[in-house]
Amino acid sequence: MPKITNIWDVTPETAHPRARQMLGHSVIWNYGDEDSPLGNDTGADTFAAYLNFRATRPVGGAQDFVREQLALRGIPDTGWDLLDLGLLEEAIKSGAGSTLVRRDDFIIALAFSQLLLEGSLDPEVQRRAITALRRQESDVVVSFRGGGGKAARKQQLMEFTRILELV
Repeated sequence: MPKITNIWDVTPETAHPRARQMLGHSVIWNYGDEDSPLGNDTGADTFAAYLNFRATRPVGGAQDFVREQLALRGIPDTGWDLLDLGLLEEAIKSGAGSTLVRRDDFIIALAFSQLLLEGSLDPEVQRRAITALRRQESDVVVSFRGGGGKAARKQQLMEFTRILELV
């Protein structure tokens, strides 16, 4: 695999072969698209941080990375399994919506970073990312995030979930 120093070095030709096979022509490759898991600020920052982390710790330690990054970003390492719509609505109304979205964007970006770079996922990262994608698909979170194309966004999130389930 070629030396990857930043997100722009990752292309279908340079990514892990498994990622190349699974992602096809997905929006995931478009790092300038806000809807790509690595195209928003959190996603791009997560990829860069994970790349640096792997440079110093080439094997294992994905959960160490998660804990370190959440602490650095001031995001609580709790509530990963929250899917109840009423509780989601409460969290958003209480002002915790932005933190919830940032945490979800982080774990989803980490999962796709691992796929692109390593062709595999840490099992807990995979579980949390799939749950985060399901949460992001909810009308409550889609409405909170705003923007247009709600149906297209939900379809896209379902596709990301399908990809991560197959890893």
